[in-house]
Amino acid sequence: MTNLKIPTRPILRGLQALCRLKYFKSVTLGIGLASLGAIAQAPLDVRVALIIGNAAYINVPALANPTNDAKAMANIMRKLGFKVFDVINGDKASMERAIEQMKDHLKGQQAVAMLYYAGHGLQLEWHNYMVPIDVKLKAATDVPKQTIDVEYVITAFKNANTRMNIIILDACRDNPFSNQASGKGLAQLDAPPGTLISFSTSPGNVAEDGNSESGNGLFTQYLIKELQKPASIENVFKRVRLQVRQKSQGRQIPWESTSLEEDFAFNDGAKYTFNPEELIREAKEVKAKQERLEAEAKAAKQRELEIASQRELARARLAEEQKQRELEVEARHKREIEIAKQQELERQKLSEAQKIKEQLARQRAEAESKERERLLALAADEQRKLALEAEKDRVKAEAEAKERERQLALAAEAEKTRVQALDRARLAQTQRLIEIEQAKAQAEWEARLQKESTDRQFEIQKADWDKIRDSKNIDEFYVFLNKYPSGYITEQALFVVEQLSNLKVLPQSAITGEKIVENKIRYRAGDTQVTKVTDLYSGALIRQNSRIVERIVMNQVFVNIGKDSDVEIFALDGGLIKHRNTQATVSFDPPRVDVPGDELRVGKKWTSRTIEFNESWSKKAVREDHVEIVAYEEITVPAGTFKAYKLVMKSKISNGNYALNTYWVEPGWGFKIKSIRQVQRPRGNNSYEVHEMVSRSKGAS
Repeated sequence: MTNLKIPTRPILRGLQALCRLKYFKSVTLGIGLASLGAIAQAPLDVRVALIIGNAAYINVPALANPTNDAKAMANIMRKLGFKVFDVINGDKASMERAIEQMKDHLKGQQAVAMLYYAGHGLQLEWHNYMVPIDVKLKAATDVPKQTIDVEYVITAFKNANTRMNIIILDACRDNPFSNQASGKGLAQLDAPPGTLISFSTSPGNVAEDGNSESGNGLFTQYLIKELQKPASIENVFKRVRLQVRQKSQGRQIPWESTSLEEDFAFNDGAKYTFNPEELIREAKEVKAKQERLEAEAKAAKQRELEIASQRELARARLAEEQKQRELEVEARHKREIEIAKQQELERQKLSEAQKIKEQLARQRAEAESKERERLLALAADEQRKLALEAEKDRVKAEAEAKERERQLALAAEAEKTRVQALDRARLAQTQRLIEIEQAKAQAEWEARLQKESTDRQFEIQKADWDKIRDSKNIDEFYVFLNKYPSGYITEQALFVVEQLSNLKVLPQSAITGEKIVENKIRYRAGDTQVTKVTDLYSGALIRQNSRIVERIVMNQVFVNIGKDSDVEIFALDGGLIKHRNTQATVSFDPPRVDVPGDELRVGKKWTSRTIEFNESWSKKAVREDHVEIVAYEEITVPAGTFKAYKLVMKSKISNGNYALNTYWVEPGWGFKIKSIRQVQRPRGNNSYEVHEMVSRSKGAS
């Protein structure tokens, strides 16, 4: 191919021009740090945000946290230079009025416009709707009349000639509108030019509303935290996504669609930021509050002990009073018996007196006996009265004792609850102190890292990667990804998270037919593909070969080409570990990534680096790849027509080679359906090839 004369070719010229750009010389810092100080903020100084939080629904179940979420977001946006229009618990009229006011304010300013919405949301016929608090839906036809279409806001922004639009939807909480909606959660929405759309959970899924203790929904809880750190908008949402996924154990995974054409940072660490004085002051306030809470908690625990001691004394006193009452009852009973005995004796005497013959003596004896009987009856009646009074006193005393016990029990429970609340508040303040220190440390670390060369940045990331690459502890990979959300080895780490986690989200198709899918299983032993290779320009057949997955061992895929065994070795995620040809055997550390580590979706971009080691010549080179998924479309090859993702990879290797590779992949299939490979080498021998699938057969799962 070195003698092939090629006329002016737009593709080749574009490739050569691309290779000379600074794009390949100092691109992406790995963690998206590409100098936050260098993010062009000047044209993006006009910042306007519409913040809506709906929780107090009238006709459907209320929500716990959207109003807290909206108030917190409004406060942070104001600190980050945004003019804020906020609506708390808005009906349809107030929401529409706020949208119009914002649109009027945006006109002619080339502003950054943002919509943040927290509350109930639903989808209907590929449209997403924000739900006002006064909604009363009886049928699907009521939805467009009583709710606010998100497209209405996006159109309002566009008509105001905004420069950049950011749409954040923390909706899709437990949905009471299943009979009126087209499906669960919100529908996948492609971002128009200059727009980023962030969903709190994947399309077609439900987000968690958080709890009263957290004070915020799960998504917004982490978004608020990340907005306080200097970072690019891309890294803010990547970190939020990781943390929500980790916290929810895969039940909720935020999702973004972006077509932003300019760099942007909510918090640029310079003009728009939480300055160190504020953080120091907040840290002091938090520490003072923490100390006060600790003192209150200590006092509350002491009070709890005192109440417990009082309850114990009250129980002992009650027991003593009960014993005394029992003795009194016993004494009264004995006295009643004695009186009854005396009465019986007097009756006997009276009976004897009646027998006395002498009338006078008998009468006198009867009178005396009757008088004694009368006096004894009076004594018995008095004794009964005393017994009744004693019983009343006993009942009253027992009731009072029980009431004292109840009041003490309530006081003890209230004090216990207070102690627990103080402990939670103290822990929250401790966590806030930790987060402040982490934010400061992260900002300092990133500032130091951005001063390093891209080669050195890669070395640092790879050193961290090598420490965990064989780990089975998913938390170690979350730590790595939070440190390098847009790093050179991010896709490899994402794939490990995919492999080690148990996703609980249910992907939903888009209106285009695209479906966000898990991309876990890409190879099976026995997978076979026949591929033909032709010249890009002449169409002449160069070769045809057969690839077969001969075996999968220890997460490595061994591929035979024709009669040659183990010509290619892949990781399960499709990363290329090693390949050999007639000229050399080349290994890649970490594996070269041609497909993303998590899901396939249009708009996804990443930058990766790997060390290419030519084992035959004992030479090392650093390869840098910039990849974007640009479309989901039908592709026709000799094997048939397939719906596939189209990816574009632009590569530079430190040995002087440049490459442009356009290829199509199908979820669940490890080999490429088609690829157009263009390679430019410093010493010639350039290659321009088209690889197309002729046939395939899948091995056993």
